[in-house]
Amino acid sequence: MPELPEVETVRRTLLPRLVGRKIERILVRDRRLRFPVDVKRLQRHLRQQKISTLKRRGKYLQFQVESGDYLIIHLGMSGRLFLQQTRVPYGKHDHIAFMLDNGRQLRFRDPRRFGIVEVVAANEIDSYKRFHHLGMEPLSRRCDANYLYTLSRGLKKPIKNFLMDAAKIVGIGNIYANEALFAAAIHPQKPAGKLSRQSWQRLTTAIKKVLRRAIQKGGTTINDFHDGNGNSGYFQLSLSVYGREGEPCSRCARPIRVQRLGGRSTFYCSHCQRR
Repeated sequence: MPELPEVETVRRTLLPRLVGRKIERILVRDRRLRFPVDVKRLQRHLRQQKISTLKRRGKYLQFQVESGDYLIIHLGMSGRLFLQQTRVPYGKHDHIAFMLDNGRQLRFRDPRRFGIVEVVAANEIDSYKRFHHLGMEPLSRRCDANYLYTLSRGLKKPIKNFLMDAAKIVGIGNIYANEALFAAAIHPQKPAGKLSRQSWQRLTTAIKKVLRRAIQKGGTTINDFHDGNGNSGYFQLSLSVYGREGEPCSRCARPIRVQRLGGRSTFYCSHCQRR
């Protein structure tokens, strides 16, 4: 599933090519996504509207048009957004196409259909139900060690589960939780409420550093992630623990271990990340 760096990479690659472009027509080839696409609402709010900006909230992309309304897209587990020439035939899973005034199309492809494509009116964005539960953006200035230390007090849940809780912090999925905990030398099973302020300082620094490096490298392509230009990410070449079970730790050369935690594969070094 695309995580924060992948979604941010898509945003950055599409932004300069979409801002100022007008959506002339919308073709919904299949409305069966995670929630059925409201075709009439898409047409009513987006046709003949210019795209004014493209923002991100957690793993959601927000295309704001000149009227102030928003096109909200979540990539789900396998979704892709990419620009394509109109004459190129549609792929089997190209479910939606936004025809632009420069003869190109913004296509949404989603083989597993867990993506979301919705319109939110300008006066509804602050109360939008899918944003209501979202926690702090990890790269924001407000998301510092003191904030996370206070937020975690009294919690017994493992720190890795805390990092992946979108109600606490948004966008840190399995890959980056593993990498940040290794960088901060913190065991993934350590209760979040027992981390000291000093540990939170190390971890907060590690989270921001790992996410920024992943964005710089275009995200992580494990299976089929591609950015808005169709390029794969390269952060997988820099992974320290994720997917490296049995390989030597880059610090101590002991083998990387893996276990299930919260239903997800958790990679760590038992020597460098003592519990």
